[in-house]
Amino acid sequence: MTHPRVLVLIGAGSAVFTRGLLADLISADDLGAWEIRLVDVDEEALSVAARLAELMVEARGAQARITVRSSTDRRDLLPGADYVVTCVGVGGRPAWQADHEICVEHGVFQPVGDSVMPGGISRLLRTVPVMVEIARDIRALAPRAHFFNYSNPMTANVMAMTKYAGVEVVGLCHGMHHVQRELAAFAGLPFEETSTLYAGINHLTFIYDFRHAGADAWPGVRERVDRELAVPAEPGDIGSIWENGKAWHNPFSWEIFRRYGAYPAANDRHVLEFFPERWAGGDYYGKKLGVDAFSVPEILEWGERRYLSMRAQAMGEVPLDETIFERSTGEQEQLIAIIRSIVLDRREMFSVNVPNRGSLPGLPDDAALEIPGVATARGLRPVSVPDLPAPLTAILARRLSSVYLAVEAAMTGDRGLAVEAVIADGAVTDPRAAAELTDALLTAQKRFLPAFA
Repeated sequence: MTHPRVLVLIGAGSAVFTRGLLADLISADDLGAWEIRLVDVDEEALSVAARLAELMVEARGAQARITVRSSTDRRDLLPGADYVVTCVGVGGRPAWQADHEICVEHGVFQPVGDSVMPGGISRLLRTVPVMVEIARDIRALAPRAHFFNYSNPMTANVMAMTKYAGVEVVGLCHGMHHVQRELAAFAGLPFEETSTLYAGINHLTFIYDFRHAGADAWPGVRERVDRELAVPAEPGDIGSIWENGKAWHNPFSWEIFRRYGAYPAANDRHVLEFFPERWAGGDYYGKKLGVDAFSVPEILEWGERRYLSMRAQAMGEVPLDETIFERSTGEQEQLIAIIRSIVLDRREMFSVNVPNRGSLPGLPDDAALEIPGVATARGLRPVSVPDLPAPLTAILARRLSSVYLAVEAAMTGDRGLAVEAVIADGAVTDPRAAAELTDALLTAQKRFLPAFA
């Protein structure tokens, strides 16, 4: 009898991801038996995830094929892992909300706050040191495991774990995959018949080649964009956190496309944070970023509702929602396909966040880039993207400067470097205002920032 494969999920209290991963694995008969090991430092969130996992396995009669273990100590569960997946959010939704509120008080409006701008830098400062510690444990206890990270800020986490823990880690995000699907739908093409080439950093990845059955598919896209943007937007088209498939839903991304001939993933909600100088005071097509355009409270409330619904299912207060087995919830869908490609050596292509190492000339070798990668039995192999246009490479180089400063600040606890990272980011250019905002964020999040004590 073959031994079950072992997958360790660190940050399993992120129950949405855990639920989706379990649903996909339970449905993946071809991948055989699994031992799923769930880890989270939050005991209550972990017990919800573990109970939900057990109910799902029982609901599909998969007990013979899938077993679940859980612990608050990752070191107990890492030895023997074949795959390790991290989806850690240090401080959870309350810390995210605090970042948002403090930034707004200081006149900084951002629609997400998980990657860049002051809110993203605050998340970076509390997350990077934790991710490096986790990565060091993985290197010591599960050195042969394939290691995948979903934690944001993706670019900084992959760079820091590679540099400070010496691990081979692959960052995964469903944004690029979803945008290719949306582009295909926008152009009226079957997704399965389209292909892309792209390069960037997570949440700012430029799709510079888009084809249908081998032929350039941009002309059809361009024609529809020009037609739709020629007519004024409807009030509901702009600033919703839910995609609606219309050009006016992502006017800034289409502006970039018209200027550079490349479409930026992952759409306006993320992309416009990389160009903060264009949205003085958070004004975005007549709305306020993070408030009534891509509302941060709305996304936090949505996340909380989903968690409470899963908690109610785990506690037996409501029946298990079995529709989860019929649809993939997104974030984890690439992971199952990658594991299948590794196990069966299918050599399929996926968007991955990995160190550059020459894949994109003109950017540092240690920069974590989002580029195509081939999943083989020996792990992920990045695909070279030397033909990204120079102006786009320059935009990426500029955006990386703040990441390097902030990672160094996070690992050393250097307040001065944190202020410099905020200035380099571009949302706050006055040194005094940048220092005041940085200090407010460091004070509010101090229990997650031992290095700054």
